[in-house]
Amino acid sequence: MAQENMEKWMQYAKDLAKAERELKIEHWVYISFEVRNPDRSREVLHTIDIPRDMLDRWRWVINWRKAKLICKYPRKNIDVLFCYYDKRTGLHTGFDFILGKVASAKAQITKVERTIARYIDYNTHNNLFFNIETDEQLQKAYSKLEQKKENYQKMYRMLQDEIKKHRENSDKYKLFIGFKKLGEFDSISKAKQYADNSGYTGAFNLIGDKYYDSWYVSKKEPINVQQ
Repeated sequence: MAQENMEKWMQYAKDLAKAERELKIEHWVYISFEVRNPDRSREVLHTIDIPRDMLDRWRWVINWRKAKLICKYPRKNIDVLFCYYDKRTGLHTGFDFILGKVASAKAQITKVERTIARYIDYNTHNNLFFNIETDEQLQKAYSKLEQKKENYQKMYRMLQDEIKKHRENSDKYKLFIGFKKLGEFDSISKAKQYADNSGYTGAFNLIGDKYYDSWYVSKKEPINVQQ
């Protein structure tokens, strides 16, 4: 069972990689070394912008750079932020973002098409009564495939809209609580101040051009004052 699950996962990874190539996604990572100030502003001390596949080989450079900055600013807390994005569109990559969802939808189409092809091949050679025009299981599979294609087209149109919005508002910072968008802001400090005053609890995500930050706000328990 474990071997079968591993094979399915590897096949899905191949389908996803194929979909990303067809969508011309170029995986890059933008690394920033920052100091967070009490007023929510940030001071960027150094940045590195490299292809995603170079990250593991350059880990030593990142560690060295952070150590150097710690030595230079021993009283400051040095944060290292990683922003994974597509070089061509500027959009963030990952399953929680629109680009990742579109690639996943395209990979699902490839999966269903492969399943249909295997089904037809097997039954053509092993089932004398198999009729490609009337087979009930095959018709259900084709219906499922059409649904996958419609979902992909819907997601792809959303992607094009997101690319257009990103290029027109690349200087904006988008604030989310979970998947709910709270607004767009001119600066990081304004976005975080809004988050502080919003009264929401949960996972906040702040997204900008080559910028990503997340934090969690838990529900505060009321203080019982004994008389």
